[in-house]
Amino acid sequence: MQSIVLQAEPPVHNGLMERKFSTPEPFFLPGAGPNKDTVALLIHGFTGSPSEFRRLGYYLNDLGYTVKAILLPGHGTTPEDMIHTGFGDWCNCVKEEFAGLRAAGHERVIPIGHSMGGLLSLKLAMEEQVPGVVSLATPIHLGTRKAIFAFPLQFFVKYISKRRPAGFEQAVNESLAYDKAPVPCLVHFRKLLFYVKRKLHQVKVPLFIGQGELDRTSLPHSAPFIYRSVSSDKKEMKVYPNSSHGILLDSDRDQVFEDIGLFLARLT
Repeated sequence: MQSIVLQAEPPVHNGLMERKFSTPEPFFLPGAGPNKDTVALLIHGFTGSPSEFRRLGYYLNDLGYTVKAILLPGHGTTPEDMIHTGFGDWCNCVKEEFAGLRAAGHERVIPIGHSMGGLLSLKLAMEEQVPGVVSLATPIHLGTRKAIFAFPLQFFVKYISKRRPAGFEQAVNESLAYDKAPVPCLVHFRKLLFYVKRKLHQVKVPLFIGQGELDRTSLPHSAPFIYRSVSSDKKEMKVYPNSSHGILLDSDRDQVFEDIGLFLARLT
């Protein structure tokens, strides 16, 4: 597997430095004020990168929150790197990043996940003490047959091209997601999906669910399934009418950011 060295990024807060966009590196933004002790742990999606979280990260940091956006193994480089990773690597990465934040003295770490990152966030909420969790475009019901038939397909092809939905080019480009997916990784993704789906009742913390009505990857009825299945006493679901799977970069993103900020405020 190709290895890369990612240099630490200088802190960015309240516009004091130039803000980066469309770059796959993980990032850490120290907070300030009464919200600085709450960390938003941002977990990107399958074949994606922290770039999809840049705008939300800056928004939450402007509210004073500390922000940590992680890079999952095999992501942010090439699909040829990703093919050597799977379910265990992604889950262990999230747990290690969470443990590192706790070891550094951050007691309030709130996972915020998009797509597969939503599955990983929900899994973390089942296993660790977190104040709450944010699930965005998290797939329970998939809109692509390629993922459904990934297991037999892996014995014939290594990669499949990803569908690029017309009309959402900006969101797709800024996310820096791969244009093809390793089929063995799709198999691992499905394993993670089924694991989380079976154990959703173990989620008991406050939960915010965001879903794009135009999402053709994580079908819109995924959100109410999660809402009904968790055991959280405090839970809310919001559907965004003009958003595709790239809910963090699409037309409703400002409202998405505001709703997440309000949810975090209620937790703190």
